Amino acid sequence: MLYEGPFRSNAAPDSRQTIALEAANDAVSEFVRFVRDTDVGNDLVDEIELPIPKHMLVEAFSRVIAAEDRPDVRALLVKAGLTLSQYHVGLGERIKVRPIPSDTRQRSPDVLLARRFTRTLLLTASERTRLTDVYRTALKRGRH
Repeated sequence: MLYEGPFRSNAAPDSRQTIALEAANDAVSEFVRFVRDTDVGNDLVDEIELPIPKHMLVEAFSRVIAAEDRPDVRALLVKAGLTLSQYHVGLGERIKVRPIPSDTRQRSPDVLLARRFTRTLLLTASERTRLTDVYRTALKRGRH
């Protein structure tokens, strides 16, 4: 589990709020393990590869960020949550974002692939901005 300390919640230990926070923590931990194990890096990936639906992960990150008291851990949670911007509905095959070796730079580019990459990169930037706003709201909602 990513969040190993006690959940600093004002709710009773058996309340729905605490159970929801524990489930959110489990979802965040599962996502972090998934990213580590699948070596996502900066790749752009179809949402279908996620172990949990993206909208549920965004909500889970928001809950855990709002509940976290430690600023350093909150910052790491936001950073990890922002990687969800790399996942897109219907993208299809993963777009690997890697430097182009110098010996292959002379080949003529695949125009369709270049357009797909540009379009997906713009979507990623837009989604990153949206998620930044979502997590900023979660930080404000928290008790810090």
